[in-house]
Amino acid sequence: MSLPSCPESIPLTVQFTDATCQFGEVSGGKGSSLGKLTQLSQEDKTFIVPKGTVVTTAAYNQFLTMEILEAVKYLENVTYGNESGDVKSACKRVSSIIEQSSLPNKICHSIIEDLKDLFGDEVNQRKFAVRSSATGEDTSTMSAAGQMDTFLGVQGLKDIFSAVKKCWASQFGHIAVEYKRRNGQVLNSPMAVVIQDMVACEVSGVLFTCDPVTNNPSVITITANYGLGETVVSGSVEPDTFVLRKKDDGKLEVDDIIIGTKHQKIIMKDSGGTVIEDIDDQSKSESCLRKEDAERLGKLSLKIDSYYKSSRDIEWGMLEDKIYILQSRPVTNVAAVTDNEIKHEFDAPLRCENEYFSVANVGEVMPGASSPLGVDLMYKCFANVLKRDAINKGVPDNILSSRYYPNGILTFYNHMMMTAAEMITRYGYDTLKSKGMMVSIFGRIIDDPDLMSYAKEKCKDDSEQSIIAKMHQQLKDCWYLFSFDFGLEKAKEKIHNYHLDFLNLKTAKETFTAMMNACSDFDDALEAHVDSSTSSSDWNMIMFNILCQAKGSFDIDVYSDFARLLATSSDVESANVPQAMQEVAIQIVKDIGKEKFKSMSTEEATQWLQTTSSSSGYKYRQFIKRHGHRCLKEFDVRSITWEMDPKLLVNLLQNMAGATKDESTKKDDNISNIFSELNVPLSFISKCWLRFVLPNCRRGVRAREATKSLCIKSFDHWRKGVRRLGKQMASEGRLPDEELIFFLTLDEISDLLNTRSPTIISRASHRRKIFPTLENYKFPEIMKGIPKPINDEEESADKYEFVADLTMKGTPVSVGVTKGYARVAISLEEASHLQSGEILITYSTDIGWSPYFPIVSGVVTELGGLISHGAVVSREYGLPCVVGLQGATKKFYTGDYVLLDGKKGILQRLPKPE
Repeated sequence: MSLPSCPESIPLTVQFTDATCQFGEVSGGKGSSLGKLTQLSQEDKTFIVPKGTVVTTAAYNQFLTMEILEAVKYLENVTYGNESGDVKSACKRVSSIIEQSSLPNKICHSIIEDLKDLFGDEVNQRKFAVRSSATGEDTSTMSAAGQMDTFLGVQGLKDIFSAVKKCWASQFGHIAVEYKRRNGQVLNSPMAVVIQDMVACEVSGVLFTCDPVTNNPSVITITANYGLGETVVSGSVEPDTFVLRKKDDGKLEVDDIIIGTKHQKIIMKDSGGTVIEDIDDQSKSESCLRKEDAERLGKLSLKIDSYYKSSRDIEWGMLEDKIYILQSRPVTNVAAVTDNEIKHEFDAPLRCENEYFSVANVGEVMPGASSPLGVDLMYKCFANVLKRDAINKGVPDNILSSRYYPNGILTFYNHMMMTAAEMITRYGYDTLKSKGMMVSIFGRIIDDPDLMSYAKEKCKDDSEQSIIAKMHQQLKDCWYLFSFDFGLEKAKEKIHNYHLDFLNLKTAKETFTAMMNACSDFDDALEAHVDSSTSSSDWNMIMFNILCQAKGSFDIDVYSDFARLLATSSDVESANVPQAMQEVAIQIVKDIGKEKFKSMSTEEATQWLQTTSSSSGYKYRQFIKRHGHRCLKEFDVRSITWEMDPKLLVNLLQNMAGATKDESTKKDDNISNIFSELNVPLSFISKCWLRFVLPNCRRGVRAREATKSLCIKSFDHWRKGVRRLGKQMASEGRLPDEELIFFLTLDEISDLLNTRSPTIISRASHRRKIFPTLENYKFPEIMKGIPKPINDEEESADKYEFVADLTMKGTPVSVGVTKGYARVAISLEEASHLQSGEILITYSTDIGWSPYFPIVSGVVTELGGLISHGAVVSREYGLPCVVGLQGATKKFYTGDYVLLDGKKGILQRLPKPE
């Protein structure tokens, strides 16, 4: 189907036989298809395309008056939410103005000239089908089926002119406008109108060259009824159905015939128009189409299918044994994306079946599923920073060498994971630094022999490295160990004072371009966090190693003593969140009393805190200023921060009012006293080393949490830009709603700004539909092979038998012993029911859970390590905390009375006290 280039000057009308008719931008979806079918019919001679002409998009543009354009502009503003008003009323207004406007004489003369050329003096006696033919309609990406009007049996030039205007007006009908809005299309799209000779067919229907449900290409489905095909197209009657199957030798055979009820048919009236007639009982009980005619239609459909090189939805009719093809459009769902494909769309590839993956650490920092845009931004923002850091720190080449496989952090089911073996061997196999990485990520030294054997294979031997190169790298490592926070204040100043110029631009394209140009401006914060995290892990491992050597082994005493050493006041950023909230709650009680504050609605309480000049208001506003950029799932730009929606915080403050005590318990910072509390026997040398190492460990924790907050502040800048961009794209009609932007990738946003592709919109909508399922998935800490959620529907029969004295053992990360009632909470919504003194049992925690720490008496998580969020905040609050209790949220229940031992790492169900 080679076509000449589309002419620069488009005529007002083109006949089906004109090559120009085959261009969609000239004659719309239906018109261009009829042009192609006409060419095929002239070559094939086995079917007929009724003659006709197309009133082109050029004629439509000439028809548009200033009054129409102003009404359309108002409709766009109302539809896109830029102006208040009723969409249906605005639609009716545009349609009414179009129908009442006069068709320009040039267009009328061009229509008359074409019809007389085709039908001579019979023009006024002929009956025509006048059909809407918008650009983009009847394509593989948008069917627009039934969205715009068709007029059958139109007779006389006056009625034809009127029908043309009604077709143009129909694209502004409420249903058509909503369809375009949902697909991100312009409301006033270029539009043509088809004027086609009507054939009084005896039998008509629709044919699919594949199974319309399963898209099986070996099946042809034909539906048929007496009279015109509108009863079949509209679905107003149950037609006869023929199922044909393609055999291996290329022949067709009728596989099944289903006789429909077909109680009515539509026929043409002699005076013009159509009429519905009832079908007699004899005809109802018989097939309206002969078997041999069904086979003829099937063979013809294969030719049309081959001509278009795609599965087709064909409207056909038969009269006096002749086949008439009235329309052919692509089957729009033939390549429809399945739910399963969407679930795995962003999955990383597997290099081998034995690959190990883990959600440790990243499952806490980035819990649940991340939005597609969140995933894309995470990769793009961190990729270069991590690579530069790895090169500077002498990471083996095997970690960086793959061009086709992401290393380190990757995704499955939109959940962030790590390649466990490569993270373990990032700094060599069985080295001090590699053990430090294990403790930092997993909270323990991994002893799985299969995993460690696989990790050893992955680790590149650095024996070929020269002594000078090794010494040079060791000097660099030593420098990083002490200098990791040297540039922190400078990075803070840059990020906190960053001017968001991209928030002040007028169009979506300008905003997107400015955001892309600014993408590297936040690298300083990311680099500072990577440096601080690495050095903090190194210092932790040095201290951990001192304890291990003093004890002679890795055991529970080493873990609990490590936790005790870190459980000293250190002004950690993440721990300041619950502390500051507690101070606000206490101040509120002092200022107005708990009863008055609790009696306020959330909106009233929020308004009061934002406007009051009291100490409560000042402390609240200071909290928002320092921590307002933070929230649950804070690395995902889709998440709502506390500053954007403070209702959750205010609700918590109302719960905390009167439930917290005004007491500031300072932890004992005297190192000698701390040494006396430890279980590990320390020599004089070990104590000397710890006096030097411990302050640096605390410094590392402070820097790590401070730079993490700085990273989140950077992502909050992105968040504000993305939300601004989403509003602009919705305002310009490129997105059906601003929230959908989070289900696009950056490349798709760029494409959408240039093409308005409905395929991208459809895919994003599908992702949003599936996202709640992905969000609920939970994964084991370490997985071998393809990761699978432990709570997938197919595996949901994983029920645990109730054990009265159940005991589970994990890793102790904050010492202390407590008894109390359990509160199992997987989500923040479930956590909102926490009562003072309860023991929280959850999958993992991040900064979004911080406000609950002042009211709980202990914390248990399935994921986590010695430096995880729950561990850090628990130590600051002196709460017992045990991590790594896989399955605890299923084996324990809300209301259980439990013992939590943060020294031995035990959680035990006890009899309820009487």
